[in-house]
Amino acid sequence: MGTFVASPVVALPLCVSGVDLPLTGLLFLALVYAARRRPVAAGLALAAACSLKWTAWPAVAVAVALLAHRGGAGAAVRAAAVAVGGTVAVVLPSAVLAPGPLVAQVFAFPTGRGPWETPAASPLPGRLLADLGPGGWYAAVALLATGGLAVAVSLLVRPPSGLVPAADRLAAGLCAAFLLAPAGRFGYLALPVALAVLARLAADRGTAGPTHGTGVPAPPRPRTVPSPACRTP
Repeated sequence: MGTFVASPVVALPLCVSGVDLPLTGLLFLALVYAARRRPVAAGLALAAACSLKWTAWPAVAVAVALLAHRGGAGAAVRAAAVAVGGTVAVVLPSAVLAPGPLVAQVFAFPTGRGPWETPAASPLPGRLLADLGPGGWYAAVALLATGGLAVAVSLLVRPPSGLVPAADRLAAGLCAAFLLAPAGRFGYLALPVALAVLARLAADRGTAGPTHGTGVPAPPRPRTVPSPACRTP
């Protein structure tokens, strides 16, 4: 795992992207807690991630779907409540005192309508469409919304059953968002790649044996002790 994180392909984009490194860790931690049926811990990790960057918001839907599948509706509701409540508690003071910068950073910048552009803009599909003019910008936004809707429907129709499927679903949603957003760069793709690979590394290592494809170690099998009558003298 250390070799993967330290590789230039992952380390360089994460280190020069400000909050992306802690954001990746928090998102991965939230999925792990959700897979282990710990809704409050998952909600706290999600709240911390969502307070850092808008990129983390899709993870709330994925973690809630995972918890609903593995722990029931009650666990999913608790995680969602903690995530939303924690995010609001952290973000609300700055939103009240300075709403302008919040709107510019969270809503205007990802859609390419902010007062400034990223110096690392990349020729991704959404960016190329937006550069064609107003019609292209609306097409990029429509495709972005369609991609988000498709991921949301997939969570309802077939919720993830474990850590690896949840990480894959979140990675797919983030890839679609980064590729189709009017403002984006190649470095953003390091986040979904890191989530997908880290989930598999964690599932392969485990802590107590096989994971049955869920990314969560299965409980140890009970040890069978032969009865005295079966023992060989």
